[in-house]
Formats: sequence, structure tokens, C-alpha cells
Amino acid sequence: MPRPSQIDEQRKKLLPIVCQTFSELGYRRTTTAELAQRCEVRENILYRLWPDKKAMFLAAIDDIFQSRADKWEQILIDLPSPESRVERLIAYEAEHQGEFGFYRVIFTALAETDDNEMRTALIRMYRQFHKLVSQQIATGRESDRDRLTVNDAAWGLIGLATISNVIVELNLLGPRQRNQMFASVAQALVRDMV
Repeated sequence: MPRPSQIDEQRKKLLPIVCQTFSELGYRRTTTAELAQRCEVRENILYRLWPDKKAMFLAAIDDIFQSRADKWEQILIDLPSPESRVERLIAYEAEHQGEFGFYRVIFTALAETDDNEMRTALIRMYRQFHKLVSQQIATGRESDRDRLTVNDAAWGLIGLATISNVIVELNLLGPRQRNQMFASVAQALVRDMV
């Protein structure tokens, strides 16, 4: 069995620091000198791991998905029944949502969607999240669900509107598909209240 390369191991070690730096400073204000200082390595070491700052940023986007997927796997490993999977993930995300500020990396990339590489990285990340969340919902689906409160449904609709804008910006769905998705999910949210 081949041994993982030292480059891969070093990237994995430094990526949380790279993510945190981009999260705090954004893409434009982050310099490779700042990244090197925070990672406690020389700049040339970063350039051995990634060809440029943009590649570091794209790796940060990929790492956001992978670190969340790994965390979810860890959370779900000892659950006795599949029905509690979604509830466990929702409880975890509700408590930890945004705690590291990595969403700022995503929002920064959203402002750069005219750059094809950033756009492609975001599309890949959102599609991976969609697949992972869909799998968890399908695994833990119950026929009889608790009803939503008006407050929860309102926040759900606001979140749905926000993500609809992301879907439009990244062309994840065509306009007709996006409108159908919005209508069906919004109706389900409101219907679940009564």
C-alpha cells in the first residue's frame, strides 16, 4: 500500500489555517506572506504545496466541504437507528453553524463568480453538499413529522430565498427548475405549519 505523500500530509495540516486566514481577511486582503506567517512556514513552502494564492483559496473551498463531511460521518457513526440521523445533524449544525466563519470563504468566492475556477469550485462544493444532505434525509425519512412553527417556517423561507439566489448566481438549476424548486419547497414549509 503506497504511503501518503508528504505534500498531501502537509497540505492537510495547513488547510485549516489557510481557511481561517481567508475567512478572517477575505481573498483580496490575504497575502501569501500572511498565510506563510500564520502557517509558520516560509512562503516558498506554500508555493511547493500550491502554485499560487488562488489555488490555496480553491483548496480552502474544497476543504470546507470535506471537513464538514468528515465531521458529519463522525457524528453519525454510533447512531442506533437511521431515523435519528437528520435530527442529529440538524442539532449539531444549529449549535455549530458558522462557528469558524468558513462561510465567509464561500461568500467571498460568490463575489468572484466571474472567475471560472472559483465558480467551478463553488458549484462542485454545493453539489457535494446537496448529495450528502439528500442521502441523510433519504436514510432518516419518517412518515409522521412534527409541524413547523410560524417562526421556523418564516426563517426557512428566508433561507430558501437566499439559497435560490445562490442557485441563480451559479446556474445550478435553470430558471424554470429553480422556480419549481422554490415553489414546491416553500409550499411544503407553509403546508407543514398547518
